[in-house]
Amino acid sequence: DPEVPIGFRFEYLAVQAIINEQNICVIVLYNPVCSNPHFSRCYEKLLLDLLDIGFDRMFIVGDFNINVATPNQPTANLLALNRINATFNLTVLQTGPTRITETTTTTIDLMITDSADIVIKSKACCGNSISDHEVVYLLADIKVRKPTPQTMQVRNFRSIDPVQLQADFQVRDLRLFYNATDTTTKADLLTAELKDLLDNHAPERTITIRDRRTPWLSENIKQAVALRNMAYTLYARNPNRVRGNNQWQDYIQKRDRASSLIFAAKKSYAEQHFDHNLPAKKLWCNLQREGIHNNAKKSPPTEGTDAGDLNHFFCNGHRQLQRPTPTTTPTTTRIRTTDGPDIAEFNFCHTNSDEICRKMHEIQTNATGPDQIPISFIKLLSPFILPHLSHLFNSIIDTKSFPLNWKKAIITPIPKQSNPTQPKDYRPISVLPAISKVFEKVLLCQVTDFLDSSHVPLLASLQSGYRKGHSTTTALAKIVHDVYSNMDDDNCTVMVLVDFSLAFNCVNHRLLRTKLQNEFFFSQTACDLVASFLEHRKQSVRLGNVVSDELDVLDGTPQGSCLSALLFSLYINSLPSSLKCHYHLYADDLQVYISGPVSEIDRLVRAINTDLEAIVTWADANCLAPNPKKTQAIVFSKAGVVVPQIDIAFGGQIVPLSNEVTNLGLKLDHNLSWSQQVNDVILKVFNVLRTFRRFASVLSMQTRRKLVQAVVMPIYTYADVVYYPGLSAALKERL
Repeated sequence: DPEVPIGFRFEYLAVQAIINEQNICVIVLYNPVCSNPHFSRCYEKLLLDLLDIGFDRMFIVGDFNINVATPNQPTANLLALNRINATFNLTVLQTGPTRITETTTTTIDLMITDSADIVIKSKACCGNSISDHEVVYLLADIKVRKPTPQTMQVRNFRSIDPVQLQADFQVRDLRLFYNATDTTTKADLLTAELKDLLDNHAPERTITIRDRRTPWLSENIKQAVALRNMAYTLYARNPNRVRGNNQWQDYIQKRDRASSLIFAAKKSYAEQHFDHNLPAKKLWCNLQREGIHNNAKKSPPTEGTDAGDLNHFFCNGHRQLQRPTPTTTPTTTRIRTTDGPDIAEFNFCHTNSDEICRKMHEIQTNATGPDQIPISFIKLLSPFILPHLSHLFNSIIDTKSFPLNWKKAIITPIPKQSNPTQPKDYRPISVLPAISKVFEKVLLCQVTDFLDSSHVPLLASLQSGYRKGHSTTTALAKIVHDVYSNMDDDNCTVMVLVDFSLAFNCVNHRLLRTKLQNEFFFSQTACDLVASFLEHRKQSVRLGNVVSDELDVLDGTPQGSCLSALLFSLYINSLPSSLKCHYHLYADDLQVYISGPVSEIDRLVRAINTDLEAIVTWADANCLAPNPKKTQAIVFSKAGVVVPQIDIAFGGQIVPLSNEVTNLGLKLDHNLSWSQQVNDVILKVFNVLRTFRRFASVLSMQTRRKLVQAVVMPIYTYADVVYYPGLSAALKERL
């Protein structure tokens, strides 16, 4: 409550626990002043806030600084406590004295609940060596159902004999595969042969997932820990306990023995699982399994998230944006650099075994799509499978027909934030069949080679997404250089970071085909193959062991597909031709900015608003949906905060000016002091180092060095060439 002086405000931490569908709230509270004149107001406001949330059971514990052991001499706060508890049907549990000094005995550490009927025991006991307060605890009878054992299907790929596998593949009769007339049949026949080989050489089996958070604890160690705990319990229950007596010494001896056993076992486990000489993939798998360097945003969706609901949103959520669907094809304008080009049409051409082998080994991830065949298994069949893949890929190019089963994707929902609550808080990543990924890389290489070899630039010069020689760092370097240059000339820069809602999902296939033909000189047959790749796709969402029903995907490009990423860049390529201000694109991340004297700030804002109106017009014609709520605006100036008299408007809404924005992962403030960027780097580094703490004492120096180089250093070096030269000596010292 801002009206309560800071010295009288409550300090509390609330934790929500859901047990068997019961919503339970546990609050640890501290009332700083025993005669707090604002106690009644703060306590009642806290309970009203909790009432709005709607918990099934509530437990409030902490130092209230109100002695409830003197009911005959009640203070004003004790009367208020009793009155408020009665209003909210709360009960103060009996614990006995909680603070015992040489002269006083008081009960000021309270446990309050609205579920006294399920409390089995509540008590204050000794156990705190750093305070004269007793430890209070309660036991509540809340039935916890034994969790259903989780199972998963696995294959033991280490048991595969590559020589025998290749021999078995070579004797396979693939005449039906070669005689088939359509590509879907060819792909299905080859997939069936591969799955049969996979089942023979690495049969699938079911395992039960056990929650082993401390796998190094043996029965011997558990017994030593039990003896340690028993020794401490005997000491704590002795009313004449004195540190240094025989009971205490016995506890210290058993504690040290248990600690040494745990350390030795933990070190042995770490040497076995985290040795720096392990293959990188195995090492990172072991580290992430133990919670080391485990990105919070990669945590699974929260309990109660429905796979079907997520899939419906991923397939149809963009339609709720009420974006217009043009009845006529919009006029496509080439980028300013093109002026009457004479360029030969682009056609996809045949591939060969050597190219397929290179593209296959570029794929590092082993995620399996609907066919459940990992790329590592296909690599084991190389080089014998390469001619068959070449035949299949060339048949697809000739017939312009993408196999139907390659258009099915398993969606892995990746949280965009730490605590996702709605479907829009997830990013749908498509996991596609492994052979399909190889073919996409072949097509991608042909398209990029055509775009790069054209004597007339076809791509927007300031589009940095998914292009060789370009990255987020190069994009940020260009933008920051422009801002610095204008600040050196005592000018200011107005910048707007434009956001589009569900941009990849909104791609209209008919418009994309028109753009490929008109802007990028794709032939009719090349457009037919791209259309076959995009149309009639289906997807399902996987959450743990649950897979949703398949739904049709009518729009968009699948995220997680390398070819789709480039297709989106081509789709948005004509947007800059509508702009008058400076711009930079990284996929769908668009920055629009203009510089000039501070005295002309209103003119600069008007120019920005004109471009923002043009962006809305272009987006309407191209089925994209601007998102003013996530759009950011800032004015850079070394003269301090510059406030224009005119608002920045986008899509009918006012975009408020910020003193700090996040652009492609970099924190930019209004005077480019980089203080917030440094804070962000330090926070990320400490968060990562915190995950190492569990094994900090047992990791070898070589493993620590490897972890720091692989995990910590990338945080420091991301875009460091952009911001580090502009840091003050103090900020450099902090880093």
